[in-house]
Amino acid sequence: MQRVFFLGLLLLMACSSVPPSSPHYVLVSQAGSSTVAVIDPVQGRTVKRITVGGLPHRMVVGPDRNKVYVVLVGSQAVAEVDARTLEVSRTFLTAPVPERRDDGTPIQAHFDQDAFSRTSCFDCHNPGGAKPFIVGLRPVGIAFSSDFGKLYISHIRQGRLSEIDLASGQVVRAQNLPPSGSANEAADVARVKAKLVVAMRPRQPSTEASAVRWLDEQTWQTLAEAPTGSDPAFVLPLEESALVSNFESNTLSLHAPGANPKSFTVTPGPLGMLAIGNGKILSLNYYSNAVSWLDMDTGQRQDYRLEQGDKRFVNPTHAALSPDARRAYIVSSGTEGHLVVFDLEHKHVAQAIPIDGLSFDVVVVRRK
Repeated sequence: MQRVFFLGLLLLMACSSVPPSSPHYVLVSQAGSSTVAVIDPVQGRTVKRITVGGLPHRMVVGPDRNKVYVVLVGSQAVAEVDARTLEVSRTFLTAPVPERRDDGTPIQAHFDQDAFSRTSCFDCHNPGGAKPFIVGLRPVGIAFSSDFGKLYISHIRQGRLSEIDLASGQVVRAQNLPPSGSANEAADVARVKAKLVVAMRPRQPSTEASAVRWLDEQTWQTLAEAPTGSDPAFVLPLEESALVSNFESNTLSLHAPGANPKSFTVTPGPLGMLAIGNGKILSLNYYSNAVSWLDMDTGQRQDYRLEQGDKRFVNPTHAALSPDARRAYIVSSGTEGHLVVFDLEHKHVAQAIPIDGLSFDVVVVRRK
């Protein structure tokens, strides 16, 4: 079941620019329960659960740190969470509600329920509601535009890329990206300056070639493309380049337009990545229940198991930096979920806070 939730629903950096002295909350997307958990790391507990929609996964924090945007993979939508009130302030669709099924027959329930006026499929397709629960084109990746006035959303189905205007909450541009060989799913999107970086992969499971494509942010014209490892899961934007985690080939690949990719091997199942300063990257390795500490300049790597005493914390997915940059908050997404607090100075697990199993992404916001 975890593979359904995680492989390919994969997923800008998951850290916030909260001032070091500010008290903060840690927000975790909990795919199995349609919620975002609000965690007080000082108290070491979840203080609130915000219902957002089906299969919440990737999250990004707005430039003023007052809004968090949550991709709802199962509801074909994005939820906007107000970081001051810790409530959902808006939702918006990432693609239109369909009028017809693939065989051409009308979806009468969409007309009867006025589904076309909704801003999230979760309004109807929710636990106890219409079936199936998981619907739509499976939005997965999310990135801000250069002016932070829009969101770019990548979809697994149809290799779709959508642009959402945040003022109106409407899709203002959408395109099904042309495949690269058999790679026809847009598994993630990030922005590097005025360029978009899209990870294209074949329908999973597959060991066929995947690709990293660079697009002009304004025109969406292809500027460059290069092969990458099997099942690219997450694109981490850097200053002039992008680092891609290749989930099934146990590598991170560094991509820049016009340059040959550079590959770094890590332990099995790299998923999320976190920039921790001075050219260092923390890779969250899902299959190996470990993190890799990678020095991008030297290529040297150190691996650390996520354990405390005889307790192991399995299936790490994503991480966020604490405001003082001394700790990484790591999601351990096994059936017994934990938010693992990893001491970056001493490189060990300092604390583990219970969360839902099947959780996924994490961000840090200021505490009001």
